[in-house]
Amino acid sequence: MNSTTPITQTPITPPWTHRFGLLAKMLVSRGRNRADLCYSFMGTENRMAGDSTFLNLGYWPEAANYQAAAEALADLLADAAGLGAGDAVLDAGCGFGDQDARWMQRYSPARIVAINVTDIQLEEARRRNALPGIEYRKCSATAVDEADAGFDAVVSLEAAFHFDSRETFLREAFRLLREGGRLGVVDLLPREQGDLLLTGGLRGAAERWLYQVPSANVYGVTRYREILESIGFKDIQIRSIREQVFPGFLKHVQTMLEDPETKARIHPLMRLAMKHAGDPFAASDYIVVSAVK
Repeated sequence: MNSTTPITQTPITPPWTHRFGLLAKMLVSRGRNRADLCYSFMGTENRMAGDSTFLNLGYWPEAANYQAAAEALADLLADAAGLGAGDAVLDAGCGFGDQDARWMQRYSPARIVAINVTDIQLEEARRRNALPGIEYRKCSATAVDEADAGFDAVVSLEAAFHFDSRETFLREAFRLLREGGRLGVVDLLPREQGDLLLTGGLRGAAERWLYQVPSANVYGVTRYREILESIGFKDIQIRSIREQVFPGFLKHVQTMLEDPETKARIHPLMRLAMKHAGDPFAASDYIVVSAVK
């Protein structure tokens, strides 16, 4: 086996009785962000495709399958953040680390500190995607135990909406970046239609609880830009790619539900939600953010 090839092993999966205990904890964790419970409930076998543990929605303009779309989105973020050889990189909310292994192989940074608050994901990341130069660490994205100005890039792939709060994370990213360092974020947030913010009503509130999205993060791109400017970021770029993400992902979900083997792997509650979701992204935007300190 090539020394740079991520190691694939049997996934770690908690028993279903433990899963329902996690849901109960989410119910009683009032006023607290518990994204760790959300992703512990999902486990490792609720994969979007085959042996892949990518969790992002994918970038679909040229992708023929989910793996290709997920990799394309990881590359899109890396390019937005200007990842390059010799960089010190912080990945906030690393999931199972698939993107970190890809970035290490394709962009040759000197170091990636990949942080997460979910033990089951960190354990799987260390099993599947342990490469020289990548450190998987349990840590909140809003309080990183690293010195000021220690990173060339801070990135977050479809995770910042969980952080309590996103603004706190963005301020922490600014602290961690050296002068000229780059921020790159792929993020989900409510859509703006003129002066109206689409929050999704009761359904949107229920989904934000399920995915543990703090109320402080419920704003659109206008407020997002204002926060970045107030922190001191420059060269701010925010672009929506919702039309290149949501339709392709929803088509992929439909394909998953038509495959007996895939259906058997997915938790029944998640399968039911996917089957009757309609368009769960009607009120959502999906953005790529880049900025410079």
